[in-house]
Amino acid sequence: MTTPRPQGHPMKLSGATTRQARGSLDSTGRRLLDCCFTDKTERMEKPEPAKPAKPTKPKKPTKRTAPAEAPAEAPAEAEPPATITDDKTERVETPTPEKGAESINNEAPRKDSATAAAADETGASGFQSMVAFITSPTGERFVVLEIFILAAMTLLIFLLYQKEMKKRVEIEMAMNMIRNIVVGVDSNYKDKDDFQILAAAQNLSEEMRYLAKRNDQLQKEIDILTRNLKDGWVIFSNAFYLFSAELRSWMDSQKKCEREGAKLISIETVEEQFFINHQVKGRRKFFWIGLFKDKDLEWKWLSGRLPEDEYWIYYSLHDEFNHDCTAMTFDCIDTCWMALECHLQMPYICKKVPDDAWL
Repeated sequence: MTTPRPQGHPMKLSGATTRQARGSLDSTGRRLLDCCFTDKTERMEKPEPAKPAKPTKPKKPTKRTAPAEAPAEAPAEAEPPATITDDKTERVETPTPEKGAESINNEAPRKDSATAAAADETGASGFQSMVAFITSPTGERFVVLEIFILAAMTLLIFLLYQKEMKKRVEIEMAMNMIRNIVVGVDSNYKDKDDFQILAAAQNLSEEMRYLAKRNDQLQKEIDILTRNLKDGWVIFSNAFYLFSAELRSWMDSQKKCEREGAKLISIETVEEQFFINHQVKGRRKFFWIGLFKDKDLEWKWLSGRLPEDEYWIYYSLHDEFNHDCTAMTFDCIDTCWMALECHLQMPYICKKVPDDAWL
């Protein structure tokens, strides 16, 4: 009782049975078999038009009997098993270790060539897609846009280059002007490089700024002195003197002089004493001066110096209590100081000395 074979699956035979079958075929049968296989192969190479498949009814399994065993033969060399199907017979050889190694070695180049072929095919298809896109209306518009952008970028680069070249020319002209100025001021810079010329120009500019600032200050001082002269200030030696006609106390006179940028007069030399005497006698008034009695009952000038010479009038009460401030009188010859009470109202004399930087 044999197991029914599913339709389309090959039936495997044992090696001995296959050898017996082959031995029973004579040369004529083999040639006929070859012709049949050849004819069938040619028919397979020429495919016929496909016909619609007809539904087939499942066949009932048929019983097959095992073929009769042939008489035992001498043992032959082992051959690889064969697989026989209904339509054709294929021979499957069992790979040996040597053949397996060769097949593995041959598979690697095949895979590489297949990968390269696939890459070439992908590149060719991508190129064809790009060509098709460029030749399309959208692609043409895209190409025109790209050309316009490229032209605009080229024009922009050219304009920037022209601007940079113009800037370089202007820098060179400015550098030549700076060099001429520096060399004109100091000829030792004639053979110096640009960095040294720029350093010298920087120093010159700093010096010029300082001089310009000092010039502004001097101009302001000149304007003030000119206005003082118009307001009645008198020049003697290197100082300006104001013989004010206002009546003030000694303290108020001091504050008024300070508002004018001066101080209540401090007489420092004999020549200055004679000059003040002459001016007071010509005006025939009493004038406050900057001599006062401090808390130690010592007479001192507002400048902080003690008087080197004293010019008290003979009837002055400079040693009396509350006679702490000094005035100049006109009714005298050479000694014209008089000690008075500080609250008395009378004119005053301011003295202004210009900054030593302008002298």
